[in-house]
Amino acid sequence: MSVEPQSLDDEDLMASLKTGNQEALAELFRRYSRLVLSIALRILRDAGEAEETTQDIFLFLFERAANFDRSKGDAKAWIVQVAYHRSLDRQDYLHRRDFYSGTDFEIHADTLAGPHDVEREVASRQDRERLKQAFESLSDKQRRTLELFFFEELDFKEIAERLGESLENVRHYYYRAIQKLRKDGLIAKLKDNKKP
Repeated sequence: MSVEPQSLDDEDLMASLKTGNQEALAELFRRYSRLVLSIALRILRDAGEAEETTQDIFLFLFERAANFDRSKGDAKAWIVQVAYHRSLDRQDYLHRRDFYSGTDFEIHADTLAGPHDVEREVASRQDRERLKQAFESLSDKQRRTLELFFFEELDFKEIAERLGESLENVRHYYYRAIQKLRKDGLIAKLKDNKKP
């Protein structure tokens, strides 16, 4: 790379990543590893799994850089979306293998505390699964709007700039998505998980 990676913007780094440039990957990791780790940790609730998933996410970004399309959004948004979905995939994988019931000390502590705490943990898992399914039923623009609002904490104006949409459209996507989640009884669950 003739130009120092630190001087490139995220989109140029992604373009360089498509050519297999490892310096570009290192710079993206420097910029976004903390954000990706926080998303993974919020979803997986296990530091070791979150760290491993963060490494897997950056490997995925390196291997699938050709999938990035800057006309659909900026690099940061794509990285956040990949982190979110890959972390949810990992969470599903771990649930299928009873990882949480077998190794999560908080769940064991809940079990010792009494049946009401166990019921709350089971309900919380079910809520997360319902929230994931509800998110998947939203349109791409509705889902991206909520992800940017709740997980990146952008306001409507910033989301409009990020998506290249009018402020009115962003409000429409947001309120239609919220209406659907509220109908499914999930809006409080989304707000509970606002910060990754």
